[in-house]
Order: sequence, then C-alpha cells, then structure tokens
Amino acid sequence: MKLTYLGTAAAEGCPALFCNCDCCRTARERGGKDFRTRSQALVNDDLLLDFPPDTLSHFQQNGIRGDRVETVLITHSHDDHYYRQDIRRHGGFYAYNMEHERLRIVCPERVYDDLTDYFARVDTKITATMEVVQAKPYEPMQLGRYRVTPLRAKHAPGQVALIYVIEDGEKSLLYAHDTGYFYDEVLEYIQKEGLRFDLASFDCTYAQLPCADSKNHMGLDTVERLTARLREIGAIDGATRLFVNHFSHNGNPLHDQMEEKARAIGCEVAYDGCVAEF
Repeated sequence: MKLTYLGTAAAEGCPALFCNCDCCRTARERGGKDFRTRSQALVNDDLLLDFPPDTLSHFQQNGIRGDRVETVLITHSHDDHYYRQDIRRHGGFYAYNMEHERLRIVCPERVYDDLTDYFARVDTKITATMEVVQAKPYEPMQLGRYRVTPLRAKHAPGQVALIYVIEDGEKSLLYAHDTGYFYDEVLEYIQKEGLRFDLASFDCTYAQLPCADSKNHMGLDTVERLTARLREIGAIDGATRLFVNHFSHNGNPLHDQMEEKARAIGCEVAYDGCVAEF
C-alpha cells in the first residue's frame, strides 16, 4: 500500500494567507517542506482522503489523474476537508475519457445531507456520475478492493466526524485527522476487533504546543500518549510506521524542528508530496 500526503496543513495553511508570525515568515523564506497546503492524502492511486479547496493544485503538482480515483472518503464538513464546488467537476463537459466513469463519495451524515441536497439542484448529467454513501461509525464497508471502517473522531461538536481504518487484505492504515485523543469507545473497538496497523497517521495540529486530551485536535505530546496506549492494546508495534500530520502555524511546525521532536517519540513528519510505502 502507498500513502501520498498531498497537503499537510490545518485550515489556514503554512505560511498562512495573511500571517506574518515568525513561523509563517520563516516558512515563506525557506519554501520546500515548510510550505504546507490544506490536508489531503491519496491511497495508491484510487482512494482519496478528503477534498479541500487545494485539490486541483494537489493533482497538478503531483501528476495525479483524478479520473483514476474511484472513492473519496470525507472526514467531516469543515471547508478545509470538504469543498463541494469542485466535486461537481466530475463528468459532464468538465471531464472526458475518464478511466472510472463513476465516483463514490463516502461521508458522515452532515456532508451526506449537504451533498444530496446540492446534487438535487445541479446538472443531473454530472451528478449521475457520482454515488454518495453515508458512513456510520463502527460499520465497516467494502469499497472495491478496500475494507473501510469509520471510527468516531473527537472533533466538530454538533456533528459526526470520522477517522478511517483502510485495509486491503494485506496491509492496514489508520488515518486519524481531524481528531483529539481517541474516545474510549474507539480504543475499545480497536482492541475488541484486534485491529493492527502497518501505518498510522495522527492529527498534530497543535504541533509543538501543549495540548490536553480533551481538545478536538492533538499535538506531539498528545500523540505520544495515544501511541503509548495503542501499543498497550496491540494496535501498533515496532514495525508500524507512525506519522504526524495536519499542522497549524500556531504550533511552529517548521519541518526540521518537527523532525527532531517527532523522532523522539518514534514518529515521522509528513510534508506536502511525502510518499510512504508500507
């Protein structure tokens, strides 16, 4: 399995649009791995994780053929993860000769309701190329060659937000963005089902800032506590690749500093264009 990180920032990006803090100023000067766009990732070449406003530039910069994507998993309705206006570019006079003529969009309740309402009001020639599927926590789905299990994220009060377990029969991926420290019910489910991950990617929005387990995001200290717990229940071990991702400029996520801090807790640091094979 291959995971490509297309974007690795929180909603404001880094450097942020209007910001001139020390982190954004340094990132602007350095470029490279310190430039971070809104969070998105691709499994192999056919399973997309989230759909931010940066999707077009992500595809262009990474040479991705969007017509090869069969399924999009959306975590929640915040606009750095769900930008519906570009979803409708699938098909019609926007897209020809697609390898996959249909796109499956898997999403939690609020996104499902919004998309189905939106599609009822736009060109049916385009929406006819798409299928919207409501994902529910702890209800596994077989999506093509992948078994996908949504788990409840600690995020977005007032709505259901999700993180995802993705399995292909050989390898298993935990993609945990956006979320705080896992709910007890999530840890209990992982343990009860005997899930073990070959790669786990963790929200690290707070980056180097301290972050309580009650928050709706995580930082390096939270990730350290969570990975210790996942080791206790057998979900990860010394062979599991661990990544931190989804950084806010507020946490000073300059890549070289983050690498040093993350290495100390056994994690790698994602960056835009990072490819992890496992």
